[in-house]
Formats: sequence, C-alpha cells, structure tokens
Amino acid sequence: MQQLVVTRDMFESQLELAISKVKDPRIGLFGPDSMMWKLSRHALFGAHGSGRALLLQIAHPWVTRGVDEHSKTRSDPLGRAKRTFTTVLSIVYGDLEQATKYARAVHNVHNRIQGTMDSSAGAFGEGTPYMANEANALLWVHATLWDTTVMMYELFRRPLSAEEKDRFYNETKLFAYMFGIPDAILPPDWESFKEYNRSIWDSDQLVVTDSTRELAAFLFAPLHFTLTPAMAWLKITTAATLPTRLREEFNLPYGRKERLIFASGRKILSVAEPITPGLIRNGPAYVEASRRIRGLPSTIMTRALTRAMFGRPELVALKQPTKP
Repeated sequence: MQQLVVTRDMFESQLELAISKVKDPRIGLFGPDSMMWKLSRHALFGAHGSGRALLLQIAHPWVTRGVDEHSKTRSDPLGRAKRTFTTVLSIVYGDLEQATKYARAVHNVHNRIQGTMDSSAGAFGEGTPYMANEANALLWVHATLWDTTVMMYELFRRPLSAEEKDRFYNETKLFAYMFGIPDAILPPDWESFKEYNRSIWDSDQLVVTDSTRELAAFLFAPLHFTLTPAMAWLKITTAATLPTRLREEFNLPYGRKERLIFASGRKILSVAEPITPGLIRNGPAYVEASRRIRGLPSTIMTRALTRAMFGRPELVALKQPTKP
C-alpha cells in the first residue's frame, strides 16, 4: 500500500472542511441530536470495547512499534490512557474551539512519531519507515473506535437500523477530518466501512508478534489488585468481540467457561445500565456538555468524578467568565 503522508496543509484543509460543516460552534462538531452523542453517551457500554479497540490498533505493526519507541504507555499507562480519552472526549463533546485545539495538538505530536521497523511484521519489512501521520494508519485507528462503538451498543442495548448506522458513519467522517484523513480513502458508507474493517482483519496489514502480545499482556495487567476482577472481565469481553484470527493470535482463551461468563455478564449489564446513575451511565463528559449547551456550569459531583478519572475537574464544561 502506497504511503499517504498527512502534511500540515492537508491537515489544515480537512480541518477547515470539518469546521465548515458545524452549524453552531458553541455546541461543537456533533451535539445532542447526533448519533455520535446518542451512542457515545452510553459510556458504561463503550468502556467494554476499550480492550477490543486497543488490540485491533496494536495488531498494526506500526502502532506497536510507535508505542515502543515513542510512547510512555509502559512507564505511565494510566497517564497515557487519560490523555487519549481526554482528546477523544474533547473532540466529541467539546465546543468547536476546544475540538480544533486538540486536533492540532494531536497532529503536532504525531509529526514526531516516526522511525523504521526493527524487524519484519506482516506487510512491513525490516527497515521500512513508519509514521503516525500517515493517512492509512490514521484511518485504521479511527476505524477501530467507531466499529467498536457500534458493536458495544448493539451487544448491550439494541440493534441499530441501517439508516442509523449510515447516519452515525457520516458523522464519524467529521472526526476523521480532524486528523487530516482525506475523503479519497474514507469508505463512502457504513457497509463499505464494514467491508473495509473485514478486509483489514484478514490481511497482512495486521499481525500479532511477540512484541504485540507482550504489549497486550501489559495493557490487561491490573494497576491495582482490586482491579483484577474488572480486568479479567474486560479480557473476556475483548476475546468475545475480536475477530477469530486475532483472538487466537493474541492467545486469548474463549472456551465454554468464558462464553458462559460473557453471556451472563452481558445480560446483567443490559439490565443494570438503565438504572445506573446518569453520571456513571453516560460519563461526566456527556453530562458536562449537555449542561454547557444549556448555559449551565458543571456540578460538584461531575467535577469530583472528572477529577478522579482525568486528573482535572472539568473537560468540556461551560467556560466561566474571567474576572477583571
């Protein structure tokens, strides 16, 4: 596959395209009537897809190599996760100013992430160059997020219609533009997007090496012993939802025991989610954004949860006037 570098000019052009489609900068890229907010606000469900999305991403040899050479994931996994989620949530729920600020910051960071492959892996030979700001690599990471979002929603809540999926997919193109991904390589509709995902799953673009498996084991290791049951459940959910080839290459067990646990947990979660407090069910960023567009500040509880999760009291809340 021929490399397509997202230059600064290409990035700014796609960013302007996204900006041109925003009706109200105060609301941001999407808003309360969007499919993006409708699906993303089920944060409790979405969190269950984090393992799947991450493993699909690191199965691309460039991602694993980039993590090993340029990321603090191994030395500061919690900090890395906080930064990633802060960026995604700020683009999805923030106003236009905040979304574009984070998009530019990511592009600048990606410009520094490049190097050469230290060994052959699938389609990528030893010594070949890799770079984070390459359009096809960016598209793959982008695809893992939104394919997984739909899968989690349908697994735990309800099936989506073809029209809903097409609406959602068209909205995800705005997110793609924020990273400079050009229309020329974006699948035109949901069915084409699904076919794109399937084709990558079955191709030599993805391969699980010893380094990839080592990174996966690190990502599933509990940061504290009290998190052991949660990480075990996430591992089972990931095994249940990964493509079969990749699940087997990652050596994730998914036998009779795991299938029974997943089926039972899925039913319990589907019943429990609607009665879970909204702040937990929807996530603090959605609550902040919903209040912001009504001209309301964040709440004490939301600020407390946001600080606990992200190390700061607010993500996308209403900006308070600066005192003279």
